[in-house]
Amino acid sequence: MPTNLVEANRYKFFTVGAIGTFMATLDGSIVSVALPTITEKLHCGIDTVAWVVLAYSLTLIALMMVFGAWTDHKGYAFAYKFGYILFLSGSIICALSWSIYMLILGRIIQATGSAMFASIGAGMITSVFPQNERGKGLGMIVMMVAAGFMVGPPLGGFLLSAWSWPSIFVVNIPISLFGLWLVFKYFGLLPPHESDRKVRLPGAIAISFGLVTGILGLSLFNDYSITDPRVWGLFVVSAIALTAFFTIESNPDRALIGLHVFKNRQFATSIIAQMAHFIAFSGVFVLIPFYLQRVRGLEPKQVGFYLIIIPILMFIFSPLAGRLSDRYGYRLLTTVGMLITGFGLFMISGLQLTSPGGSVIGILIVIGVGVGLFSTPNSSALMGSVGESQRAIASGIMATNRNIGMSVGVGLSTGLFSFYEKSNSALVDPKLIFMASYRPVIWVAVALVSVGVVFCLIRGNRSPV
Repeated sequence: MPTNLVEANRYKFFTVGAIGTFMATLDGSIVSVALPTITEKLHCGIDTVAWVVLAYSLTLIALMMVFGAWTDHKGYAFAYKFGYILFLSGSIICALSWSIYMLILGRIIQATGSAMFASIGAGMITSVFPQNERGKGLGMIVMMVAAGFMVGPPLGGFLLSAWSWPSIFVVNIPISLFGLWLVFKYFGLLPPHESDRKVRLPGAIAISFGLVTGILGLSLFNDYSITDPRVWGLFVVSAIALTAFFTIESNPDRALIGLHVFKNRQFATSIIAQMAHFIAFSGVFVLIPFYLQRVRGLEPKQVGFYLIIIPILMFIFSPLAGRLSDRYGYRLLTTVGMLITGFGLFMISGLQLTSPGGSVIGILIVIGVGVGLFSTPNSSALMGSVGESQRAIASGIMATNRNIGMSVGVGLSTGLFSFYEKSNSALVDPKLIFMASYRPVIWVAVALVSVGVVFCLIRGNRSPV
């Protein structure tokens, strides 16, 4: 698709994608600060308000791969218009909500727009940037992901201190309108989209249903035993739906994606490495706030400052890693990034009851550098492994894979932690129970990173341009 005109205007297209990516991650992180206030103002329980977050994440997981395939058929201009309009509509509904159920509905509509941004950003960047700048463009997109996570909590705290909770959704409205204006202004420069590809609804429905029921079952695992019909029932439904999906995918005439794409070694190894990395990283990251509060006794505001360290390092190192991957290839940087992440996780296992704050900061810096060095080159390797006609769906697969990895990581780590917490209850002291329970979870994460290192090493390596 790239032409001289498209490449000359690549930063205009990047701006549209960057705003969407930033808003998608910002809206995922900013709302967590407001949950206690929303619970009080809308008179609901914690189990109900949790759906404000859960509905958003499940909608993302369900729709990203479908939207990636849909974009192959409709084109990037249509996709971004659709995404911005839905995100804007959902934000307005959220801001005007007078009940928790209206707010949850608004979040689902918001997430539908966000799913479009998240699924096609990497594909659009790969299409409009020349090959020798692909890593640079993807690095800047990863930088916007980090910026959204970094800005969300402090911005949410500021808005809540100055106005009421709807303000965290009102802030989306002018930014969404600006992004939509840019789409109409610049995306006419893209060549007319021509595709006879149709979105195969059976495969789309099967993968969406399979992923949503599986992740939902995993989220219930902390509150109910595996023998509870609500848990194993969801897992059974998920297994049936995913089996149906792979059956559909084995038929090229009905396939949404086509299993042939996974025969590409560079694509397959990149997907597996990404999954291992995000399960390990997300699983440990969710336990760090509990260590800082339960063991170290820090206030939530202080914990927030610790947690923005990793996004800041991602913001710095992701574009740098992208530029380096354009010059030196993928294998070295992804391997080094994965090893640094693993070393940081190993260091977490050595934290003690009295470990100084400087040690925690140092460990988080190490992990942030590792995540930043790994993410962009791995994304570049994945997107560079497919042709023009597969970039949108590959982008959707990558975004879905990342979110599944994060969801599975959180569910796996909290489930394992709960198991070991019960096993160590004889220790009586809550701090000692926590320390004895989180270390096995860390070792599982380190083992997953080790698997990821192997797949980084055996991947193909593009020759430097």
